[in-house]
Amino acid sequence: MDWLESLLWDPASVAHIVCLYAFVISVGVLLGKIKIFGISLGVTFVLFTGILMGHFGFTGETHILHFIREFGLILFVFCIGLQVGPSFFSSFKKGGMTLNMLAVGIVVLNIAVALGIYFIDGGIDLPMIVGILYGAVTNTPGLGAAQEALNQLNYTGDPIALGYACAYPLGVVGIIGSIIAIRYICRVNLKKEEDELSTQTSDMKHMPHMLHLEVRNESIDGKKSLWDVLLYVHAYATMDTSASPTKIRNFISETRYSSYAPRKMPKR
Repeated sequence: MDWLESLLWDPASVAHIVCLYAFVISVGVLLGKIKIFGISLGVTFVLFTGILMGHFGFTGETHILHFIREFGLILFVFCIGLQVGPSFFSSFKKGGMTLNMLAVGIVVLNIAVALGIYFIDGGIDLPMIVGILYGAVTNTPGLGAAQEALNQLNYTGDPIALGYACAYPLGVVGIIGSIIAIRYICRVNLKKEEDELSTQTSDMKHMPHMLHLEVRNESIDGKKSLWDVLLYVHAYATMDTSASPTKIRNFISETRYSSYAPRKMPKR
């Protein structure tokens, strides 16, 4: 039974970490499908499940966790780049500059609030404030970049992931609550907004036009078969271009039953 004990409780075991991650992700995704008043937190429950499992002492070897964290962050940023990259520069032509400036303003406001808490309270370390900031705005890549910067500075204080984990749930709930509050305050009709968005999207796309075209060629008009057309093309290419139509018809009549004429296939 040593293998089972190592699988469940040994932090240095790779199998233990794989099973722990699989359990946390599976339970988190399952709980994320539960809707309360029509709202579900989705993959956010994976973080909550991880916090709960860490509270009960389930953890892993530091170097393995560091590798998994960095590798997951790289995959996350890579997938976001693939999704947003093709339309990033084209978005500047359609109000993208306004949206980007709005995003920059939100980031600057968040930093100002975090610095205000740091200088007013005075009892929270600046690295922990950074963790709280990234948790409040649910910015996981920012947390990874901050941790890497602190590792280069040989930071030995409390892990900033604690502040991130404490602020993240409130950040998620706060964002959802703010959107719901703005919806009712501004009296937004979701059905109407959805119809307008669909109309704008359809207008931006080039709708196909159905056309019925009829092409006529008087030179081959009235021919009974494709072979007649081919014979005419052959006659026109063989004879002089100044030949009269009568001469061309005579040439076709002579050629119709020559070696150029199609042969009947033997019956099987």
